[in-house]
Formats: sequence, structure tokens, C-alpha cells
Amino acid sequence: MPRESALKLLLHNRTGMVGVVIIVFFGLMALLAPYIAGPSPAQTYVTGPWAVPAWATAFPQYWGLPPNLEAAPPSLTQWAGAAGRGAGYEMVQVQPPPALVSKTGYSAPSAYAALISAAVPPGSEDVVYTANYTFNYRYRPPYEFKFGALVEPLSVDNISDFYLRFLLVKPDGQVVHLTSYSVMSSSFEEDISYNNGFRLGNWNVVYLSTTLPDVNLAALGPSGLGMTNTGLKYLDENGNYTLVVQVVALGGSSPGSLKVELAYPFLFVYGRQYGLLGSDNRGRDLWSQFVWGSRISMEVGLLASIFTVIVGMYLGVISGAFGGLVDETLMRIADIFLVIPFLPLAIILVFMITQSAFLAKELYLWLIVLFAVLSWPAVARVIRSQTLTVKERGYVEAARALGAGRGHIISRHILPNIMSLVYANLALNVPGFILTEAALDFLFPGASTVPTWGRMLSKAFDYASSAIYYNFGWWWFIFPGIAIVLLSLSFVLLGYALDEIFNPRLRRR
Repeated sequence: MPRESALKLLLHNRTGMVGVVIIVFFGLMALLAPYIAGPSPAQTYVTGPWAVPAWATAFPQYWGLPPNLEAAPPSLTQWAGAAGRGAGYEMVQVQPPPALVSKTGYSAPSAYAALISAAVPPGSEDVVYTANYTFNYRYRPPYEFKFGALVEPLSVDNISDFYLRFLLVKPDGQVVHLTSYSVMSSSFEEDISYNNGFRLGNWNVVYLSTTLPDVNLAALGPSGLGMTNTGLKYLDENGNYTLVVQVVALGGSSPGSLKVELAYPFLFVYGRQYGLLGSDNRGRDLWSQFVWGSRISMEVGLLASIFTVIVGMYLGVISGAFGGLVDETLMRIADIFLVIPFLPLAIILVFMITQSAFLAKELYLWLIVLFAVLSWPAVARVIRSQTLTVKERGYVEAARALGAGRGHIISRHILPNIMSLVYANLALNVPGFILTEAALDFLFPGASTVPTWGRMLSKAFDYASSAIYYNFGWWWFIFPGIAIVLLSLSFVLLGYALDEIFNPRLRRR
């Protein structure tokens, strides 16, 4: 059948066109992944853990869930500032240092910082500078939030230490101590003081989160050490909250002085609603994982099917066209491969590949090779049967009688007449490879760091017990599951359509 006629029939075949539309959709998604995916699929805390998709807030049970919120502005000119006893300050413009973005993921334009100079009496604990910012919070409580600031010590003379104190004043007047010098001044997890990590003449990032035990210990006492989702306790009311940042100096044995710059205070609320597909248990963007996962499914499914059909086609044609010992040998080899249990052998081989770091780097290349090696016999048998039929037709006999060789007969008469079967097999083999790849990723989620739909399902299954608390985390598993089904179904529909187009008896029916 001419290609133009086949294409015209496909365009008028509703079943085939449904398959084509789905394939094109996922194909474009795979091609455009770098441009539409968003944050890195491995980046944690892009938003809050277990965030529902943003569109889900249209349903009553998700009303009022907070999105990602920058609750405090980066420039201290928008804060209420006050110097302490024996201290003074001035506002200076600064650029955000790279450390702010690289460590916190928080970016901001140039802003105004407080340049603080203070005389510190001996043996005292003085608040040399206080900055307050009041913000209105009108959402349901978040699971977690992060906060902090940048500090640059310029000169530190004759004082025991200085540190940053963070307080949160709730709408009812309750004061929450988010930091504690006694708890954190010797901590290995966070730096809030000069003696515990601040470097002189450098910008230092104070980056704290309610995921840290020390923050919860400072705010809630010993009961806070084992608690999770403590943001539910800190921002549990609607109304005006005040974030307070203080620079506190501890006097030494003689009068001292301190000169320090404070900049970019922040309080970032991790959302409980986010993006198109929400987030996982570590706040990673599931849309990004979903988009990048489409690449693996498309690549493995299509390439494995192409290689399988090419190998099966040529071996099937050779077997049918040559006959005799060649046919017998190839078919006995095919029989051996056909009795090998496919999935158990694939599991064993993938396990062996993952034991080598060198081989595991190209895991999906090995999967494509494995699928092609184990799957060609079925295609070869189908093609051989068709070849045996074609080579007995009158025009082939006539060509043979005129002296045409096997090569001419195969290229000019057999191959053109089996291509319809090849196209149908090409489409119909893809779903099996997509499902098998997803199954192997589900069974070996640690085999690769590349995001795939199967790996998404595996991780969702691993945290299924935790998901009960978070509305079962339905958004984590339902979309990759639907995508696997749709993509597999699309190739089945396309395969059936091609079979109908190239098979006159089916087309008449």
C-alpha cells in the first residue's frame, strides 16, 4: 500500500488518531522536559512535604492550605529597627552574596542592611539591635518553615560572644523563642554565634528550619525533640505575627566593642499546596519528576521496540527465505529464548548490573539491549511465517525463474510485503517494554537516580503508611500510574489501527 494512502487511512481512523495524539503529547513532554519541568527533580524542600497540587484547593477539604510564602521582606528598611544601649546603626545598601542563594535557595535583589556599632560593657548580655516585622497570616498552619539572616562581623573586641536571637510573636501575644544561645551555641548543625562559626569579615548564613531538633527544643522544651511538623504549632492561628531578629552581645572581662552588619532576614513558609502535581515526602516537585520520567519511558519503550523489531525482522526474513539448515538453526535458537522466563531473568540481570557502579551508570542502555535480546524471537517467528507465505507467491516464483537472487527477492519482493506487519509489531511491542521498565524501576528504586514513573510509584509505596496522615498522598502515585496506562494504551491503539490499515480483510470488516 502506498505511504500516502496509509497515512490518509490513519488520519481517518479514530482509534489510531487517539493513540497518535497521546503519543505526541508525551513525546513533546519528553522533548521539552528541560524547559517545562521546573526545579531539579532531586531538589528537596522546593515546597513543603506532602503538598497537594495547587488546583486541588478548588475542593473544600483543601481550602486555606498555604502556598510558598516569603513572609518577611529582605530589606531592613521595611522592618522596624531599634538600637540598644550604647549602640547605633545606619542603613547601607548591599548585594546578595552567593552564599545566600547556594545554601538557602533564597534569592533577592539588592537590599538595605543594618550596620551596627556597639560599646559592650563587661559581664553584660545586651541586645544591641532589634528588627521587627509584622505580617498577616491567613492560611491553615504549614507543616514547616525556615528562617534566618546574613551576618558579617567586621570587628569583635573584648567580648565573650555575640549571637542572633529569633523570636516569633503570635497573634495572642505568645512569644516563641525560635533560637536559644544555651542550646545552639555549641551545636554542630547550625551556627548562630561568633564563637560557633561566624567568620570575621565574611558573610555568614544563619539558616534554620523547624525540621531541626534544636529549633524545636528552643521553642517547645524537651517535648519538642521528637516532634515533626512543628510548623503546625508555631503558625496555628490566623492574624498578625511579628518576627523579631536581635543581635545580642555578651560582655567580656573588660569593656569591649562590636561592629557587625545584619542583612537579608527571611521567613519562608513551605507551602502545603504547590504546582501541578504537588510534592513528595521531602518537598520535591512531583511535576518535575513526572516530566523527566516521561523521557525514560519513551526512550526505553521506543528504542527497545525498534531494536527488537529490526533484529526479529531480519532474522525472520533470513530464516524464511533461506530455509533448510539456516531456518532450523535460527528457529531452534528462537525456541530457546522463548522458553526463558522474561521478567525473572530481567530482575536477575538488573540486580547484577546494579552491583557495578560502572554498569549502573548506563542502566537504561543495558535495559534496552536486554529487552531486544530477550524479545526478538517472537517477532522473528511472526515475520518468518509471513515470509514463507510471500515467497510462494507467483511473482516471486517468476522473479526466481528469471534468475533473480535471494538478495534481490528479499529486498524487492519480501521486505515491502512484510513492512505492514513490521509497523504493527513495532507499535504493539512498545507497551510491554514500558510496563517492564516501570516494573523494574519499582523493584529497584535505588538502581539509578534518574527519575522515572516506576521509581515514583516505588517511593510512593515505600511511604504509603506515612501517607495516611497526609490524605493518602494520592497525587504521588495516581499520575505516574495513569501516565503508564495511557502511554501503553496509545501504542496498543496505534498498533491495532496499523494492523487494520494494512490488512484488507480487517479493513473491510
